[in-house]
Amino acid sequence: MNKLFYFLTIVLLPSLFNVLTFSQESFTLNISLKFPMDFESDALINNLKIAGAELSYVYEISIFGGDYSATISSTSTVLSLEVSQQGLYEISASVMVGKDTYFKGVATATVDYSSLTQDIEILLKPVMSKMLITLDINDVDELKGKRILITSKDSSRVVFNELLDVSIFPLMIDITPGSYKVDIVAENNVTSNSTKALLSTTELKIQPGRFYPLMVSFKKETLTLSKNLAKVSKLIAFDINTREVIFEREGKYKLSKSLSINGKNNSSWSNVLFPGICDLYLVFEDGEITSISYEENFPSRVRVLLSSKQTSVGGLLSSGFEQVTVKPHQDYLLFVFDNTYYQVMKIQSGCVVRFQNSSEGLSVETADGIIGPFQKSSRFYIRPLSKDSSIEIAEKGKNKYSGTFEIIIDNNGRLSIINDLSIEEYLKSVVSSEMPSTYHPEALKAQAVASRTYTLSKILSDRRYARLGANIDDSTNFQAYNFQKPNEKASKAVMETEGEILVYRGKPAETFYFAVSGGYLMDPADVFTSKIIYLTPKIMSFGTEMPLSLDDEMALLNFLKNWNFSLLRDLGFPEAINGYFRWKVEYSPEELLRILKSLKGVTTLNLANAEILKSKYKPTELLTDFVNLVLKPRLSSETANTNITKVENDFFEIMSTLPEIQVQVSTTQQFQDISQESIQHYGDFSDIQQERIINVYVTRRTPGKYVKEVIVETNKGLYKISDEQVLKLFSPQGKKVVLRNGIVRSDFSSLPSSFFTVDVVKNDYGYAEKVVLYGGGFGHGIGMSQVAVNFLAKDYGWDYITILSFFYPGTVLSKVY
Repeated sequence: MNKLFYFLTIVLLPSLFNVLTFSQESFTLNISLKFPMDFESDALINNLKIAGAELSYVYEISIFGGDYSATISSTSTVLSLEVSQQGLYEISASVMVGKDTYFKGVATATVDYSSLTQDIEILLKPVMSKMLITLDINDVDELKGKRILITSKDSSRVVFNELLDVSIFPLMIDITPGSYKVDIVAENNVTSNSTKALLSTTELKIQPGRFYPLMVSFKKETLTLSKNLAKVSKLIAFDINTREVIFEREGKYKLSKSLSINGKNNSSWSNVLFPGICDLYLVFEDGEITSISYEENFPSRVRVLLSSKQTSVGGLLSSGFEQVTVKPHQDYLLFVFDNTYYQVMKIQSGCVVRFQNSSEGLSVETADGIIGPFQKSSRFYIRPLSKDSSIEIAEKGKNKYSGTFEIIIDNNGRLSIINDLSIEEYLKSVVSSEMPSTYHPEALKAQAVASRTYTLSKILSDRRYARLGANIDDSTNFQAYNFQKPNEKASKAVMETEGEILVYRGKPAETFYFAVSGGYLMDPADVFTSKIIYLTPKIMSFGTEMPLSLDDEMALLNFLKNWNFSLLRDLGFPEAINGYFRWKVEYSPEELLRILKSLKGVTTLNLANAEILKSKYKPTELLTDFVNLVLKPRLSSETANTNITKVENDFFEIMSTLPEIQVQVSTTQQFQDISQESIQHYGDFSDIQQERIINVYVTRRTPGKYVKEVIVETNKGLYKISDEQVLKLFSPQGKKVVLRNGIVRSDFSSLPSSFFTVDVVKNDYGYAEKVVLYGGGFGHGIGMSQVAVNFLAKDYGWDYITILSFFYPGTVLSKVY
């Protein structure tokens, strides 16, 4: 017992007492500030004291991973602080004059029971400002023998001394707050105080953390130094939401809310500016751009975002690359903007260079090792040293690319590639990719002008890739770029029409084009939601007068079921020989019912409306009867030997003889009389095995003949499907699409075009046995048909000017550069 008592009193109790004592005590941090020992800092401190500035010190203390933080203002460079928690502390200090911070510093300290008191010294650093110096010159020779000097008036020390050389501009300089004199002097007198050496001078008072632009201008042998002005190289990207703009060599800046562009106050600045504008003059106020001016010309270069993945029809799915591997043909230079713009290396012809993004940042892998890492906000520029240079991008296949290249990180952490090149070089690849080289030279020239006009229109109006810095992408979302290597005929067509575009009221016209029509040009308002006066719906028939009306479904059905290409050709449809001029897809009624059940937004109509609907479509039945009974004996042997139904091949011959029975009321008007009170939201089918399709009616079309609405009649109800649900109902996914020339394709994810009608083949019981879509054309059907263009040039002798005036009437062919 005595031994136990001894152990408790001598060993455990003192330890317990110490623990209790420590838990009640706090830790003391003795913080002191140390100013930097350099000329500018000493001069700045002295000048602040001489000026009677009241210095204040703000200390901010926080614990990593904890909930403790404190901010303490003081008038002393020393501070004794007590804290109660153990852990790793961060202590930052700021030296303030009013609201301006002149010096900052930070230190860390580990607080635990190893020491109850710690001395912590924080080394202060001056808060630097940025000075941007840009050049505005007409002649590089004007720089010879001239030097720029920046002298601190506080310390009489030259802090910058460089010969004026375009290769070093723009200059971005970190500068200590204070008073400075900026001089341009003659080089042979730089060591002299002679006033003859001084060509121009200005003074700047630099406040901490601010931005100071200065423009050196040589115009008409006159040299000036201008504050708050800058001439910048190129606008390459901007963010519409944050109002931040990025310039190629000068970096990122913010636009003032009172921005003016070319002398006009413009709140819709993003509709005016576009990536690629060169030689801009900027006016700054409090670090923000308040004015931008530049020469408003049609651009001659385009910035193309390269796709990493595309759809089956060439549309862009992704533009993000895990890595980018380039192999140049001829030599290139690699530059980077990483706080400043500078050259990284020369890429020798044939050498492989790989760009990668890791947790540390961007890096460049070469045969000699890895360069970097660079900041994730950096932008790489790959620039050719000769005009005929080209690059292979391993991730894009074997086709070569010309122009310059920019590589950046996108929002998903992957790499994006922007190809900046002349529009003419771009078009050589576009025309080669968009139109076969076997086409007539005049067709190729029409394509070149349409593509050039389209490109310029998109540069000036489309901002979907402005944040990344591109005007368009390389997919069929815009124009197919580098799908095929440039061929000689396409390149010649581009060169022979260089700079030519179609203009409407001073702006590039909307020159939409597509592969092949079904004999009818659509209305742009049906796809692009805007009316374009010079793109109107019309029948694509040439060289023959034909009173053809497509205002009712029977007329459209007969027109689209006519697969006799020789008859169609004779009637003035030169595209009829093309397989896509006519196509069809068959559906079973059972699969259409299954799809119908899965659709959203389907509404049901009272079944009593079926009789109203049938009565409205009665003229269709009369027309069919008339053609079958009256005209059957007059069918030619050629027509009789075809597999086409009795009605379709002679439709064009009979239309002018049937004024008394033509349906004059459009299907839209026909169905408006059906009571809207009977419409209710469509629910689940009951007993779907016993439900049968009786008919499918196209009840509404757009002005351009796109199917807008269909009604499916079954023995249990009427179901109305509208807008995009119509295309989902008739999805060709996994189905056979039969073309006019007999080719069968099963790889379509959507219908070849939206120009189609529906034919229901019934069994003896009056139920649908199969539903057949008869359609025509491939593409959106708006603007210029490429297949038609070739026939118009080859068979009709039209030149490219005549071709363009037909498809885009009212536009003017102009040479804009």
